[in-house]
Amino acid sequence: MIVLDGMPGAGKTTLLHQLQTALHGRLLIFPEAQPPENSSSKVETTRFLLHEARERIDTARHLARTRPGLIVASDRCHIGVLAYRFALAATGRAPHSDFEQALALCHDLDLIGSHPDLTTLVLLTDPDTSVSRRSAYAHDERYALWFDLGFLTAYRHFLDNLPVWLPAGTFTTLDVTDASGWPTLFDALPRHLVRQLPPQEAQTDNRSPEAV
Repeated sequence: MIVLDGMPGAGKTTLLHQLQTALHGRLLIFPEAQPPENSSSKVETTRFLLHEARERIDTARHLARTRPGLIVASDRCHIGVLAYRFALAATGRAPHSDFEQALALCHDLDLIGSHPDLTTLVLLTDPDTSVSRRSAYAHDERYALWFDLGFLTAYRHFLDNLPVWLPAGTFTTLDVTDASGWPTLFDALPRHLVRQLPPQEAQTDNRSPEAV
């Protein structure tokens, strides 16, 4: 399974859809998980999202056995959940114990560790670029937190220090602040997957004007 996570505005959702187009229907994408509307607390939401991340891994492995020609990808994973909890704590919006509990649950669910069948890519961009790429949503109060530079700086700090929390070699970070993510993505994808793409795709700069 391919997993894309990282800074908001880095373009992960756009890249996944470009990859799906290039693979002509051979890529199944799990969209970004949405917490239940009746969730009673952020802690409950965290548990839901982490269990969802675990379920996606299990489903991808089942599909690898039953549909070997299908490639599975996920928009976000446990890394984004941890970055969010870390940034909330770092900016005084939640106790640090909430982050510690989320990290412990990741270990309990075996989300943190070596998974040779997973390719996890973490896309990075700086907070100012993150805000500017998502400017169309800046006035929507529902997303106010995601435009707070202090929160985004803490979020990026967590991603910059992933080796503190996750074993080295279990993820690849790609800084796409000053580059189109599409050719950058090709450098990080498994070679067997790149060989399935039309040759011209690797040479095309599919820069999207609306990074998600």
